Amino acid sequence: MVTAGAGEPARGLASGPQIGDKISTFYVRAVTGPLKSKSVCYVCRNGDRPVVMLFIRQITPGLQDLLKGLDAEIDRQRGVGLRGFGVFVPGEIPDLFSRVQTLSFDEKLNLPLTIAAAPADGSAGGAIHPEAAVTVVLYRDLIVKANFACRADELNAERIAEILEAVRQLATSE
Repeated sequence: MVTAGAGEPARGLASGPQIGDKISTFYVRAVTGPLKSKSVCYVCRNGDRPVVMLFIRQITPGLQDLLKGLDAEIDRQRGVGLRGFGVFVPGEIPDLFSRVQTLSFDEKLNLPLTIAAAPADGSAGGAIHPEAAVTVVLYRDLIVKANFACRADELNAERIAEILEAVRQLATSE
């Protein structure tokens, strides 16, 4: 079982579903990927597989490194069923749709990037801490195994390495 991120509340930032929580289904608007421009529930599509789910409030300097690292790890672990997707939470990023498209294109990402369809109802980003620039939730069988919440200045090389190690553990654990 993955336990990385378990100390998150001690850092003072609990964001998104926590370890042991069941993942709820929700719809997003796909900006990139094979379902581009469609409303989709990636939780439904991924089912019981191991999944990396990101909630993004701010585009920070470390975000590109995190996304590229996750994209590469998901590609390496695709054979064991690892999947992932990113959800941008509207509000703080101006011209969000085009910025997400540009980010994906510039970084050559395969990871589907989406925009929360209805953040006000709490299903897609409603439980995301307002100070969390990025929240990474790792789950399997729809149960959260790890959670990493980072303020903009906390998303550094060390934290990204910690997240990627937890993703590897998620992919190889049962």
